[in-house]
Amino acid sequence: MSQDKKRYNTTRRQILAGMGAVGLASAGAGLGTTAYFSDTESFSGNTLEAGTLDLKLDYKASYDGPNGTELIGQAPSEQQLIDQYGEAMDGPLTWEERADLGFACDTEGLIDGEAMPVFDLDDVKPGDYGEVTMSFHICDNPAHVFFRGNVGADAENGLTEPEAEVDSTLDAGELSELIDVRMWYDEDCSNTYDENTGLADVLVVQDISGSMEYAGNGGVIDDGSGGTTTKIAVAKDAIEAFGDTAFASPADVEMGLFTFGNEDYIGDDTPAGDDVGIALAPTNDESTFDTAVGSVDAAAEGVGGTALGLAVQAGNDFLQNNGRSGAQPVLVVLTDGEQFDSNIDELAAANAAKSEGTRIVMIDINDAGDGEPQLLRDMAGSTTTTTAGDGDGTDYYQSADASFATAAVDIFDSILQTIVVAEEVLFEGTLGEFGDAFADGIALDPAPLLGGATTNEICFHPGTHCVAFEWSIDPEVGNEIQSDSVSFDFDFAAVQCRHNAEPTNPFISA
Repeated sequence: MSQDKKRYNTTRRQILAGMGAVGLASAGAGLGTTAYFSDTESFSGNTLEAGTLDLKLDYKASYDGPNGTELIGQAPSEQQLIDQYGEAMDGPLTWEERADLGFACDTEGLIDGEAMPVFDLDDVKPGDYGEVTMSFHICDNPAHVFFRGNVGADAENGLTEPEAEVDSTLDAGELSELIDVRMWYDEDCSNTYDENTGLADVLVVQDISGSMEYAGNGGVIDDGSGGTTTKIAVAKDAIEAFGDTAFASPADVEMGLFTFGNEDYIGDDTPAGDDVGIALAPTNDESTFDTAVGSVDAAAEGVGGTALGLAVQAGNDFLQNNGRSGAQPVLVVLTDGEQFDSNIDELAAANAAKSEGTRIVMIDINDAGDGEPQLLRDMAGSTTTTTAGDGDGTDYYQSADASFATAAVDIFDSILQTIVVAEEVLFEGTLGEFGDAFADGIALDPAPLLGGATTNEICFHPGTHCVAFEWSIDPEVGNEIQSDSVSFDFDFAAVQCRHNAEPTNPFISA
């Protein structure tokens, strides 16, 4: 949605180095001096710096025991969060708000290399319950993530007189086989398993202005394979793949499509005789969605102007009027520039949509320095941005024009990992069975979150990802567990993705 301007494609990697010089000297006293022709070329200042891959953790644990449900530990601490991120409207940041922030990797209080207990309880009883949500933060580069769960041997710790009446074993306790556990991908980091998470109505709001299609307006880009394509063609392919994955996921997702150009091209409201506009309400019919995506076309060449604010306003109205009760409304706005020839304020339109519960994802297709990236950051997310420039970039994605052909699918994969996700159980059984299943470590897999059928083909992107673990003891369990004890550990490891499609499990040899 640029101003349909001509672009000059000069890469940052072009280097102008050295100039040929010709020197002339005057003749005198029968003796002439002449400087030789010379030419110097150089590529100077070359550097290579190793990238980084860092894994950090945080957690929040609760226990329902003699004092009722209470928080028994978290990192970062509540005070550290207040000091770094301020206070939420009604007090310290909630766990969900912490997750929405994404946590910069330099956040004070993240666990980085230290071993520490989450649960350290010495008086558990039948009927007790505990839960911990653990966030792992991938810093800097995509990574494969491995998890290991070790369960120590049960200890009988002697037989009390009531226990001896029902338990004659002296060498082993029964606690690990009488504690029920469940572990799952906690998509919203809510500390609770929610079978309904992933109920979402997603409306893709697609820019069809001339700068998405025509060479004279910058719409033609490198296809990543030595040829050329257009931004709108790449967007269509990525949106269709996004829909394929979302429809196949365990989440309950419906997908819709809404196009925009200038103020005459909003949804399917276009000038008479021009039928390029699309306004498809979220649907669970994949073929209907694919047909709509396939029919996307740019506004006619020479039709100028882009109405971003009106597109967000009208797109949100359309989504609110056609969405399902209880579903999370999500606008995914894909554009390649700034507003032009439109009077609806973009940030005001975004804030109005957020106030109605809509989550806004902004995809910015622009070279660095072009467009209005901070405005799009302000528009993105779920929280209103009252002061321009305060947006932290939550739900904001950016790609340079030249990189869009290869970056588009990754961008939409990232959106799926953070929004269109159903909470999927990793394990359910006894604590002893959990130890058997995870003792050698497993690769945590984004694919189930994305609806994929194969294992570990997609890396975890940099950012925050949550898994949760809960344990409980059935109230019907009797005296046989008196004084018994068991220990267990959680371990995480990250391994780089690039050039490493089949990483070795680091826990196999650990």
